[in-house]
Amino acid sequence: MRKLKILGAALALVLVALLGLGYLALRGSLPRLDGSLPMAGLGDPVRISRDDRGVPTIEAASRADLAFGTGFLHAQDRFFEMDLSRRLAAGELSELFGAAALRQDRQARLFRFRTVARAVVAQASPEQRAVMDAYTRGVNAGVAGLSSRPWEYWLLGQKPAQWSTEDGILVVYAMWWDLQADGLRRGIQRRRINERLGGPNCVDGWKCAMRFFYPPGTSWDAPAGVVPGSAPAEITVPGPEVLDIRASPGLAGPTRPASAPAVGSNNWAVGGQLTRTGAAIVANDMHLTQRVPTIWYHARLKVSGAGAESLDLNGVTLPGAPLMVAGSNGHIAWGFTNSYGTWLNVTRSDCTTVEPRQMTTPTGVVPLSVVAEQIKVHGAPTAVLDVQSGPGGVLLRVDAAAHACWFATWLAQRPEATNMNLMLLERASTVEQALQLAPRIGIPHQNAMLGDSAGHIAWTIFGRIPENTGPDRGRGEGPWTTAADHPMIVDPPLARLWSANARVASDVRQLELIGGDLATLGAEYDLGARAGQIREDLLGLNGRITPADMLRVQLDDRAVFLGHWQGLALSVLDARNLQGHPQRAQFRRLVAGWNARASVDSVGYRLVRAFHMRTQQAVWDMMLAGMGLAPEEENSPPSQFEGPLWRLVTSQPMHMLARNYANWPQFLRAQMDAAIEELGKRCPELERCAWGARGPVRIRHPLSGALPGLSGFLDMPSLELPGDEDMPRVQVGTLGASERFAISPGHEDQAYLTLPGGQSGHPLSPYYRAGFLGWAHGEALPLLPGPTRHSLTLTPR
Repeated sequence: MRKLKILGAALALVLVALLGLGYLALRGSLPRLDGSLPMAGLGDPVRISRDDRGVPTIEAASRADLAFGTGFLHAQDRFFEMDLSRRLAAGELSELFGAAALRQDRQARLFRFRTVARAVVAQASPEQRAVMDAYTRGVNAGVAGLSSRPWEYWLLGQKPAQWSTEDGILVVYAMWWDLQADGLRRGIQRRRINERLGGPNCVDGWKCAMRFFYPPGTSWDAPAGVVPGSAPAEITVPGPEVLDIRASPGLAGPTRPASAPAVGSNNWAVGGQLTRTGAAIVANDMHLTQRVPTIWYHARLKVSGAGAESLDLNGVTLPGAPLMVAGSNGHIAWGFTNSYGTWLNVTRSDCTTVEPRQMTTPTGVVPLSVVAEQIKVHGAPTAVLDVQSGPGGVLLRVDAAAHACWFATWLAQRPEATNMNLMLLERASTVEQALQLAPRIGIPHQNAMLGDSAGHIAWTIFGRIPENTGPDRGRGEGPWTTAADHPMIVDPPLARLWSANARVASDVRQLELIGGDLATLGAEYDLGARAGQIREDLLGLNGRITPADMLRVQLDDRAVFLGHWQGLALSVLDARNLQGHPQRAQFRRLVAGWNARASVDSVGYRLVRAFHMRTQQAVWDMMLAGMGLAPEEENSPPSQFEGPLWRLVTSQPMHMLARNYANWPQFLRAQMDAAIEELGKRCPELERCAWGARGPVRIRHPLSGALPGLSGFLDMPSLELPGDEDMPRVQVGTLGASERFAISPGHEDQAYLTLPGGQSGHPLSPYYRAGFLGWAHGEALPLLPGPTRHSLTLTPR
């Protein structure tokens, strides 16, 4: 017995020692905050000061030294995040995570972004290359300067790989992937619908099909700077000779839950004639999937010294890149929303067989080029992926049963479409100068909102646009737009501009440049409900506007869009249809008393939304079934489908209703009952089924799922938050505002910037969660860093 006690005590001591060593290793990967560090590769000292939230100010005597300091700081605080970004784009996640990441790697590796990134680096200007190389040296110095490897690599049992200059470009390609890659799936869906409906009864099959399923404009969609009031394009329901849903076999099974919506971002600008200071105001909240650590890194970047042109940049940087992504340079401010234009093309080829170097079609054999890509897999043999390309681009997939081969071309594959020219914006002092730069900036295409200290405002596209608007524009061949014809709107009469991923321009040629061959069909624009609500909010502000007014717009959670669905829900449940249905009666009473907001305590909002989502998905599934099309893996209807949906449920054409239902009112009541049943599974008492109770927002670290016992240590606090998808305050699960800011250039002391998490990626850092609750509660935290709490100097060795 005594021996067992001794053995137990020894094991306890060993366990304590191991835990102690683990804790020391964890602490060893904390960044250095104070003192002085000698560094090779610096021209002059770089000073890094942090305030009480960990927001840094990096001061250097040259742009290259500033990049070194930025890279050093990004690596010390966020190297694992940077590593995941480069690996996502390059298709190299399996090297870290093993076979579990192989499917994602195979999808990304088709586009061979590491090879393209090397070409992008090779075409950079000498000044840009110097900055990129300095940033790379800073990143590797930052990792080497830690007493221990970043803590995530201890858990994975791996060592961090060196950073290369091309990796900084791969981080940009990770944004291309995040913002545009889903267009490949949507493109296939479009083509499948068109092929089904483009029959002899359509004069123009493509447009005949798409004008219903993808209408070019709705009552929620009005160009920026234009007073609403013009009638939307009429949505014509296809006749039974084109599509007869009732003649089809009908729905084979229950409607599946709707997929996550593709929600975009918000930005707008207010001209100086309406502001308190006379300078413009730019507001921005980019809606992305929120994670730990945050996507963006708040920083102030300064260059000052003899022989150097001074810089003072404030805003958000992207770990992995040496530049300011969105914010202000003291003269102009800028922010982004994703531009849902036609930046890629998907084509279908009939094919009977596909071999490594050729495919057989009804007209003969078509040669395919092949590149063998080696994918390293942790704990398993290297996987080989044969990337096949043909006349239509890279081979995406083969549907053997349908004898279909799907090919894609994407502007992201062209080295000319990506560059570091966003750096040129750092020294622009007017909106006019920024507009001259816009056609040359190579990033994933964004609606850029601009404002300057003189009060001017503008909208344009940041991202290279081909002059070619035909179906092969995804190749990026031929000339690009110039400042003479690049899409833009400058100083509109309303002195207000807004963008929420919806249609912004009204000029036909500008719409063609954005939408390509899909311009007349609405391209991939968002529905426009958010944009319309922002428009109304801005039109309600008249004079002496301040950044604080912008925050109220960003936090607007009024349910304007769902108002007509609340009315429909009440009309469906009339007195006759309530008899013998107590749940329907309760549902109707709660809906009638809603507060018309997506607030956490709103029961009525949740019920109306459930009815809308269920009906939307059921109608979409009904349309696909009627066309004999199996749903894609991601089975969500296009954003612009709301117009056709409303037309169907109000005009109720019988040939567009599945034979499962006697009439449209029965169909709508069935969706209401299904929504009640689904809600009942989560809310035993319907009266307590508040919007916030749908589930707290859990913003998680990518490793916490594999470490459930440590999730409370790694993740942000779980909170019930207001907001939804079709209103300015977007929050759908973890998809929401990745930042919020409003900046009046030249008056940065009045600006705010909040992020859904802290600066550091280390859970032991006091800056890991700093600012999160301020973001969650809708507070305005200052853009400019506060008084210095820590100071570190990097000195030339």
